[in-house]
Amino acid sequence: MKLKREHVQLGVFTILQSIVCWWAALNYGQSFETAEFSAAQLPLIGYTIAVAAAIFIILNARVPSQWSLITIGISVAFAFTNIIAKESELLYLLLTCSVWLFVMAVPRFGMQNYFGLVVFGVIMTFTIPVAVFDLQNNYLSTTFLSKLGPLLFSYLFLYVPSFSHQREVNQLMSAITGGLLILSIFIESMNWQAIAAIVIVIAVWFSQQALGKTRGHLMITVVVQFVLMWLLY
Repeated sequence: MKLKREHVQLGVFTILQSIVCWWAALNYGQSFETAEFSAAQLPLIGYTIAVAAAIFIILNARVPSQWSLITIGISVAFAFTNIIAKESELLYLLLTCSVWLFVMAVPRFGMQNYFGLVVFGVIMTFTIPVAVFDLQNNYLSTTFLSKLGPLLFSYLFLYVPSFSHQREVNQLMSAITGGLLILSIFIESMNWQAIAAIVIVIAVWFSQQALGKTRGHLMITVVVQFVLMWLLY
């Protein structure tokens, strides 16, 4: 049976976005002596995959958004597994992410706009990565939270075209969020990886100004974000 392009893109996007969600927490968390992989993280892997798939379905105009309700339901099921549910703070955190995706998936709520973009960025930055770090180290470091600036602004910058079709306003939003992303990179460190990341951000910004939202926007977005996380964390 021939695979449809959307199915292939869904698979690739889900894998890369799942890695993005885990990358900062795993790499930064490994510097702590308490870091260890445990069975508690297995349900979180399933949760992350379900969330990543839901994001692709919601933001891909060629896939009916109601299909995302299935993946959102699967994410909730993973959140309620015994291993995660016994940690009530983590349960509430993950459910917040699932609930917001549900709000995004329902057109009548009208949350695919700039406000929705900001909430989406905050949710994706401070839910799954925080849960990964907490399960890996059995506590939450405020220092780790302060390191998540580049991840947050990468969501706000790269996903601008996915949340609005107002190209002129999008150009302004891209300039603002791109500038904040570059600033957050400067604050964290200045080495060859940071310089390479800044060059990529500038190149993407010029691309957004010239082309707006392209047909393969989601795939380009997740690949660029994956590369940025690899460089910065």
